[in-house]
Amino acid sequence: MGQLYFISSDAESKAYSKKVGTGKLKRIRAGIYTDAAYAEIDQLVLSNWAKVVHFLYPEAVATHITAEKLMPVNGVVYVTVSLKVRKTIKVADSLVIHLLPGDVDVLTEQFLPELSRSEMTRLLLENLQIAHKDKELVKSLGKVWVEEKLCSILDRHGEAELNSIRDKASAHAEVLGMEREAKILDGLVGSILATRPVRNLESVRAIAQVNKTPFDPHRITLLEGLAAYLKQCNFDNRPYAYNAAGWRNLSFYESYFSNYIEGTEFEIDEAERIVFEKAPIDNRHQDSHDVLSVFNVVSDYTDMSTVPENPDELFNLLINRHAIIMHERPEKGPGVIKKVANKAGDSVFVQPEHVEGTLSQAFPLYQSLPQGLARAIFIQFLVAEVHPFDDGNGRLSRIMMNAELVVCESHKLIVPTVHRESYLNGLRQATRMGKFRTLTKVFADLHAYTASIEWNDYGEAKATLKAHMADQLPDQGVARFNREIVKHKNILPAG
Repeated sequence: MGQLYFISSDAESKAYSKKVGTGKLKRIRAGIYTDAAYAEIDQLVLSNWAKVVHFLYPEAVATHITAEKLMPVNGVVYVTVSLKVRKTIKVADSLVIHLLPGDVDVLTEQFLPELSRSEMTRLLLENLQIAHKDKELVKSLGKVWVEEKLCSILDRHGEAELNSIRDKASAHAEVLGMEREAKILDGLVGSILATRPVRNLESVRAIAQVNKTPFDPHRITLLEGLAAYLKQCNFDNRPYAYNAAGWRNLSFYESYFSNYIEGTEFEIDEAERIVFEKAPIDNRHQDSHDVLSVFNVVSDYTDMSTVPENPDELFNLLINRHAIIMHERPEKGPGVIKKVANKAGDSVFVQPEHVEGTLSQAFPLYQSLPQGLARAIFIQFLVAEVHPFDDGNGRLSRIMMNAELVVCESHKLIVPTVHRESYLNGLRQATRMGKFRTLTKVFADLHAYTASIEWNDYGEAKATLKAHMADQLPDQGVARFNREIVKHKNILPAG
């Protein structure tokens, strides 16, 4: 792609004009030239919009929606300049510059070498201005956006920052000509901080903040994407007919593999002694109890037939089940919501104060899905993504998942050790990229695989799992296991 050239002297102007005459340059508008092909000019101008603005109006400040987006939206930017009346200019066929009269010195900050933008307080005031609809774009993002932004600032920087913003807005409102907007902003900050009566809040997030149930908007967006994807999927039903021996045997491997994934590693015969003989392994009391306690939950058919009917029931189920599976680890706060944000690698999970609100906001998405595997996958990812407790979240998420299958008389599923990396990769893709196909495929394939095993005979089930190398680490057994899991391949949409 070519370049843009901006004249800086009469000599350059004459030189560039000669090159236009010889076909080496093209004139875009007075003082702006390019050597790009005609087909490239529009994109070149858009990519260099800030340089174009600065050349035309060196004192210009990016304001309103442009100060937030920091790029043209639908080819339009808004800047404030020292003019008396509003003006609009067009550069090439791609860039429209709306020039708004106003102060260019108060509450601004440099964001590019050639251009300043509105500082946060001014940005909030500008986006509270009444937006007169333009055929290309509305310049102001509006009150709901401002409420959301205030909540984000509160989460990141605390109450002091909101109070500072309110004070600066009041101090500079007259110079900016935004007394009305400063008054509105003052009321919004007071409502969100609950220092004044709550009035006219419109944002779901701001209302939740006032009601002491703040939530993580990024996670809700992610969960909306998962729910939308799951609604595109057609899952085969895997009916389960209860049998006491088969239920016990499946529950044993459910607990064994779920703990192994989380690093509580035993040989199968050791886990058998823990569960069936109630004999903990020497010097591993807590690890032994991890296996036994998860088994006690997942082998209880009545408990595993319990799913939430409302957000409060979801919250209580999580607390009660967590308290059971972690009660031999008091240092991990059994049944107590985390006090400090937890993370896995680069992924930081939901902040402690947002746990209850995020679960509550996600619940309608959960209810919108059909019973069975769709709800099971959703609630597993919800618990894993919120990570409500200091430890035990992975095991809890898979318990919640299988309860969704039990309640509709569908087969539970296991996540064997050999398939651990595929499962974790699915979680990573969902968390980091909003891609849900891999995670969904892992669970759908494992659902079919688990249902194919004869669980009523413990010896036969164990022999099958060992033959498929399900109990091996991925680098040892994945090739053999994949030859088996491919027999249960599910066709899923892209996404």
